[in-house]
Amino acid sequence: MSVPRARLEIIKDDKLQKEFLLDQNVVGIGREEENTVVLSEANVSRYHAELNWNGDRYFITDLSSYCGTWVNQDRVNPQVPIPLTHGDTIRIGSFDVRFLTDVNVLPPQMPVNRQEATVFEPPANSTAIALPTTVLDLRGRSSFSIGRDRKNDIAIEHPTVSRFHTHIERKDGSLYITDLSSTNGTFVNGKPIHEARLLRAGDTIRIGPSRMVLHTDEKIIREDEQGNLRLDAVNLRKVVGKGTTLLNDISLSIMPREFVVIAGVSGGGKSTLLDALNGFRPATSGSVLVNNTDLYKNFNAYRTQLGYVPQDDIIHKELTVRQALDFAARLRMPADTTDAERQQRLNEVLDDLELTHRQNVPVKSLSGGQRKRVSIGVELLTKPSLFFLDEATSGLDPGTEAQIMRLLRKLADQGRTILLITHATKNVTLCDLVVFLAKGGRVAYFGSPQEAIQYFGVQEFDEIYDKVEDELSPEEWQRRYKESPQYQKYVVERQSILPQPQSDAQQGRPKQQHSASQTKNISGWQQFLILSQRNLAILMRDRASLILMLAIAPILGILDFITWQRTLFDPDKGDAGQAITMLFTTALIAVLVGSLATMREIVKEVEIYRRERAIGLQIIPYILSKVWIGVLLALYQAAIFLLTKKLAVEIPGGAETLVSMYVTLVLATIAGMVMGLLVSALSPNQNMAPLLTIIFLVPQITFGGGMLPLNSFGMPGQLINHITLTKWSFEALVTITELGRDVAEDECWQLSEAQRKQLTDTEKNQRCKCLGTKLFQSCKFPGLKAKYDPVVDQPEPKKPKFPGNPPSEPQKLSEYKEKVNEYNREIESWQNKYSDWKQKYQTAIGAAEGVIDRFYQDYGEMFKVNVTKHWTILGLVILAMFGILLGVQQRKDII
Repeated sequence: MSVPRARLEIIKDDKLQKEFLLDQNVVGIGREEENTVVLSEANVSRYHAELNWNGDRYFITDLSSYCGTWVNQDRVNPQVPIPLTHGDTIRIGSFDVRFLTDVNVLPPQMPVNRQEATVFEPPANSTAIALPTTVLDLRGRSSFSIGRDRKNDIAIEHPTVSRFHTHIERKDGSLYITDLSSTNGTFVNGKPIHEARLLRAGDTIRIGPSRMVLHTDEKIIREDEQGNLRLDAVNLRKVVGKGTTLLNDISLSIMPREFVVIAGVSGGGKSTLLDALNGFRPATSGSVLVNNTDLYKNFNAYRTQLGYVPQDDIIHKELTVRQALDFAARLRMPADTTDAERQQRLNEVLDDLELTHRQNVPVKSLSGGQRKRVSIGVELLTKPSLFFLDEATSGLDPGTEAQIMRLLRKLADQGRTILLITHATKNVTLCDLVVFLAKGGRVAYFGSPQEAIQYFGVQEFDEIYDKVEDELSPEEWQRRYKESPQYQKYVVERQSILPQPQSDAQQGRPKQQHSASQTKNISGWQQFLILSQRNLAILMRDRASLILMLAIAPILGILDFITWQRTLFDPDKGDAGQAITMLFTTALIAVLVGSLATMREIVKEVEIYRRERAIGLQIIPYILSKVWIGVLLALYQAAIFLLTKKLAVEIPGGAETLVSMYVTLVLATIAGMVMGLLVSALSPNQNMAPLLTIIFLVPQITFGGGMLPLNSFGMPGQLINHITLTKWSFEALVTITELGRDVAEDECWQLSEAQRKQLTDTEKNQRCKCLGTKLFQSCKFPGLKAKYDPVVDQPEPKKPKFPGNPPSEPQKLSEYKEKVNEYNREIESWQNKYSDWKQKYQTAIGAAEGVIDRFYQDYGEMFKVNVTKHWTILGLVILAMFGILLGVQQRKDII
């Protein structure tokens, strides 16, 4: 049978627009020019529906459109053909398409069985959104469950909805709603609920993309907003600092599935506008509405419906494409998502991005366009309906830029409202609308890209930049646009159905940034595990960095065999100065290696952190996931440092000494790593990290107490000394190695210098351990016995005995004279021997005491410190840096 005579009447606003004679077997309906019936409206998909003749009648099939197709107010299921009869009214967007036939040709009308679970009331205004709506009757029911699992009474199959998300039950005749510890929360009237809450008529419940309103007859009207989010900006202003205006009275209206480009001159406020529209950095006045709901007031409720791709990539380049997406999915999707569900979603995203064949390739090996696709894919994982991209095509070649633009066009047609900041305008015709900003955040144009060429009177879109920059002032461009037909068409008419805007005082909304901590998310422990696994995966794939990180300790340790003598601590052959230098450099290298290992760890992924923070990442799990790996590395490096020291230098003491040194080195390395993380957090970019690290390390060298003695510092230097990491580890090492333990325990060295000088040799020999003749036998101090002279242990040369007074007998006088002459010869010999002995004795004792005195003055306070106390203080310094680090990271929040 040939195709019968039939026609379609296109009606809009109760006015007949066009008629189409149906004389084909297949009739396409949609926004794209290739269709037989072209309906130019944002609510209409590019390929929306299709009429097919099967031999006896026409059938209509919805082609998985995002706003849906209705026949006589009944929504048809996608891809399910529905027979049409004479007089049927097909609702597509804001168009009524009436199906009329020659009844003499068609067979008698048959009753049509259409789905009855879904109802729809066509919007009265052409700019209203046609949302899929379902009526849920709670009358006579004691409980009602909502979640992703199909076992629920309401199954919401969306990756942001938990398996069993929310429960409604009847108690004492009233309805109460309880969030079942869902990942992304349940919101009633825009506020998250944390315990059972009484439901009242008129309450609005939001779960994922679903909005539900409880009516007085205990019926819930559920609207599915997935792919159906309209965005309106009403009189946005952004003022910062001392009155600097970044956005000036901007009003925009963007319909679902529209692809909008934000362009403009330098200083036009493009990024400021984008962040005001997505709520990350709210405007100081005005409103942003999502489906007539204030985004700023209900930001957390809409958070999971927002996708944001910054200019820099939000993926780790060391991971493969699939790994990057998988870790992102584990952080973003509900905790009860199974591996199979997650992998299925990954496959869908990879297929949408056309990257399935590259899924096992490291991101760093991809082209620029493919890397940008992966960043986009990270956001697609949770199926956001509002998608914001900042300079997504920046730095790409023209061919790649065109591919990204076509991808975004495809994503918009699939059901996403997309806003893109771009300077590349060669493919701007792929978008639906373009916003062009003049300086000072003023709208010079908002409308279709095709109309923009004629509006500005240029041949190419790129010429608009010079025209807006040079011809008129920003105020004049703004005034001209508000008087244009485009302003009436795309702003005034579209916003005519919006509620009257409230003043800022009436709105009562905060002007500060939103806090990521306000939203629910997977537990901190789960985040810690996921981030730790990701960090380990990155480390394992970055082989060069891993090998260098493991090799640096042995390489530096080998230098010990070249630098230090093995007898460094030996009382006979040792050198106290070199021993102290060795202990200080040991502490310094531990801090140095730790800080250099982590100085780029945070700053290198600042964009990734900010985006993940926006979707609920907690700061403490993020920092701890890096610290614990640093602790593992510290345990390894400290062991290598200690091993090489022990092999190269004969360190006094036994196992207890080695254990104490190991603990000290571990703490010093961890302290250095935390300091490196703090430097990384403070650094504005990766290039600044080494410079800031130098600033942090120089005080560790200068004021640590090993290069310059403590008593040489003034008050500022003393204060800096007490907050250096090297001070506490260095002093602990000095005490642990017992370098000056005997001196510190000698009561004579506790006396003042003046009191020590007043001690006699006898007092020294009786009271002192490290003064007088006993110091060579009882005092252990590096290099002390090198000053030893055997005369110290020899008795003082005996003075010859004087022969006495002359005899009274003359005959004995000659004998007496001989004795006197002998005495004179002996006394002269004794004087020479005594002088030599005394000189050697005093030289040996004086030199030995001088060695001790010199080091005691400079380092005596370190000879016997409370090692446990020093460990505790070093731990407290680590905790203090950790706290500062958390504060610095908190300030980075962009929402």
